[in-house]
Amino acid sequence: MTTFRVYGMTESKARQLARSLPPKNRESIEDYENREQERFEQLMSGGKEVPLSTAFDAPQFAKQFIDLAKKAGRYRNLHIRRPETIQVQRGKKTVHTTYWKEYVT
Repeated sequence: MTTFRVYGMTESKARQLARSLPPKNRESIEDYENREQERFEQLMSGGKEVPLSTAFDAPQFAKQFIDLAKKAGRYRNLHIRRPETIQVQRGKKTVHTTYWKEYVT
């Protein structure tokens, strides 16, 4: 059985990532809030995509999550991905690597 995840960027996730930046030493609250807002705008306009959801059993549940995320506020590039395992040769060892591939309906 395969799993599915929603990737992209939402307003709430961008705010969470922007707030995770620690304040600089002796930085005023206003400067920190300005830097946090700049980071938020950078995340919303940039190309970085992060996993927004936990793993779903079926793509229709991921689609429902996307519909809810669109109603919640600003968003960009919301799409569904599924894991795919490949074999990579590292020296004499074969290593199995998992990456998340775009799910096409």
